[in-house]
Amino acid sequence: MNTKTTIRLVLLATLLVVGGLAATYFATSQQPLLGVGGADGELGGDFTLTSVNGPVSLSDYQGQAVVVYFGFVNCEKVCPASMGVLQNAMQKLEAEELAQVRALLVSIDPTRDSKEALQAFTDKYHANITGLTGSQAEIDQVANDYGAHFEQRPSETADSEYGFHHSSRYYVINADGKLVDAMRHSTTSNELVARIRTLL
Repeated sequence: MNTKTTIRLVLLATLLVVGGLAATYFATSQQPLLGVGGADGELGGDFTLTSVNGPVSLSDYQGQAVVVYFGFVNCEKVCPASMGVLQNAMQKLEAEELAQVRALLVSIDPTRDSKEALQAFTDKYHANITGLTGSQAEIDQVANDYGAHFEQRPSETADSEYGFHHSSRYYVINADGKLVDAMRHSTTSNELVARIRTLL
């Protein structure tokens, strides 16, 4: 192998490493992403979707802390793990704290996730978690407003025809309805509880 070939290989390897690091940063960074957010460019904001009991708006929870998570019922690993963290966080809150906290699971799979399926799914974790769905356009809008992203992909198992690659964050909203944090998938229940308590 001559010197030029070696240099080219080193440069290519360097570019791949830098590209990988950049991709990881943008996938996990808590900074707003380009091209997302509401009309004012800011992340978050009110929205209205549908639960098994009818329309639900974020503004319905004014005066409470809210955690929003984007996922889907047929998710095999990421969503159950994240919902488990939410469940543990809810269980660690004192009764008077729990009365001031709600969580919303926004389905990114409205074709398969019926209101009833979402209710059954969230009921397995905690009564303070509500499953929400809507039209694809409505879901896309809320995801865009919050900087969440998802992409439909072929399923890795025979049990489902397709799955999703999606961001996994806990969007923490204060009593005024303002998005104050987007905590990563690696967040522990203790960390989530601590963040929620700063808002109560």
